[in-house]
Amino acid sequence: MIVGGGHNGLVCAAYLARAGRSVVVVEARDEVGGCASTVEAIGARVNICNCDHTMILASGIVDDLELGAHGLRYLDVDPMGIALGWGDAPAFVQWRSVERTLDGLARTDQTAADAYRRYLDVALPAARLVADVQGSRPSTPAIAAIAARRRLRGAATVLSWARRSLLDVLGAFGLPPWLIAAACTNGPAVWGLGPDAPGSGLGALGFAMRHLIGVGRPAGGSGALPAALAACVRDHGGVVVTGARVGGVMVRDGQARGVRLVDGRQIAASTVVTATDPRTVLVDWLDGVPPAARLHARWASAPRVDGYESKLDAVVTAPPDLAALRAIPADLLPPHAHHVPTITISPTPAEQVAAAAARARGQVSDPPMFLLNTPSVLDPAMRPSPDTHLLSLEVLWTPYALPGGWSDPTRAWSWLRRLASLGDPALVEAVRDWRVMTPPDYEREFAMPRGYAPSFPGGVVAALSGRPRELSRYRTPVAGLYLTGAGTFPGAGVWGASGRNTAHVILTARPRNPSPHAGQ
Repeated sequence: MIVGGGHNGLVCAAYLARAGRSVVVVEARDEVGGCASTVEAIGARVNICNCDHTMILASGIVDDLELGAHGLRYLDVDPMGIALGWGDAPAFVQWRSVERTLDGLARTDQTAADAYRRYLDVALPAARLVADVQGSRPSTPAIAAIAARRRLRGAATVLSWARRSLLDVLGAFGLPPWLIAAACTNGPAVWGLGPDAPGSGLGALGFAMRHLIGVGRPAGGSGALPAALAACVRDHGGVVVTGARVGGVMVRDGQARGVRLVDGRQIAASTVVTATDPRTVLVDWLDGVPPAARLHARWASAPRVDGYESKLDAVVTAPPDLAALRAIPADLLPPHAHHVPTITISPTPAEQVAAAAARARGQVSDPPMFLLNTPSVLDPAMRPSPDTHLLSLEVLWTPYALPGGWSDPTRAWSWLRRLASLGDPALVEAVRDWRVMTPPDYEREFAMPRGYAPSFPGGVVAALSGRPRELSRYRTPVAGLYLTGAGTFPGAGVWGASGRNTAHVILTARPRNPSPHAGQ
């Protein structure tokens, strides 16, 4: 029994079904995919979250599960990213090719290009190590074996950067503030950390990781991935049930016995995998379960985390014509590529440090942190109509507990005006329809408590030590109850490794389970 039809839950289900297990996936929403889904809205197909996929491309899952046979096709995104600021800082264009990236940097700032090369000399070995570890089954011997095979190349860097701040790490190479700002917006800011936070240093691997792996987008939208995974589950005999919200886990004599739906129905199974918010499972669903008492108490005493990301989608007559893009020479960035990748628009590092403190007081980052993409430029299938495009704007550090709430639509509309202020005053008039998802919307529509998307907190170092065990090793004190999803190792983003790892733990630890079946 898999609770939650996000991509990790579906990956877990697919591996279990392929191994011959009887599998039922229960999803609360009317369609699978969770935050990786693509939905109908404003007359368009809209991605719930950012459409860029990186880590799953390196995981081997797409080929292993033969998802191409189930309709999944990736489009290469190259350039992989463009970084802009709110001031007069130069634009940064990151290509898959290191040399092409360096050539463009050198045309802008030779000192920055030299610093970026020094950074890559150190970061690429560490990125290779992290990619191997995060794509592996987490255990102390397995991680140690990976490091040994690589002759410990990159290990010291990973251990050092895991303790330091992003500002400290990237500043040591002499990278300019505008590059550090982009690294934070694409990394620690997504995790909810400022660039000066201890532990944010691993975010410095972002540039190197993209050079190493690349960036892709599923043709037809991010939801093509969970759709292919669901088809794979069914192809191997699994069952996917939508519109069925789980309200608790049934436990008897220390053993998982199935799940209880909010409508009172029960579904029996001796193995239950929850691909949901770990806190909901460990605090709400295991309250009063003796084997989980200590784990329950630890989680119940931990402070809740509020969500802080919003996403605005709009149907527009043309992509934004930003002044900073127009200023890039055509031989460095052809005009047709202006809106191929995600464009990061960042405050300065100092402004991000101040914004981190302001977020704790319930204030929105100002200047805002934007992740802008126009997915219909690369993928014509995403065009709402022949004469319109789909614009998506993710806005970071928009706190759930905003003073006065999120009911005033002019607040979100102001983000479009801020975007237009970067050189395209006609953008506002180009909008034909729009919508916004704020943290309370994610809570209501995706059952994300306080709008927060959980992410594994510890990184590679925590996985090496196996802490916390329920998140890094997927097991709970209740026999037959496992965790998977973004809150477990290796963390948030579209990876799928957590689902695969949990399936491996189950397949190597337990005998074949009886088929789940519905009951009254």
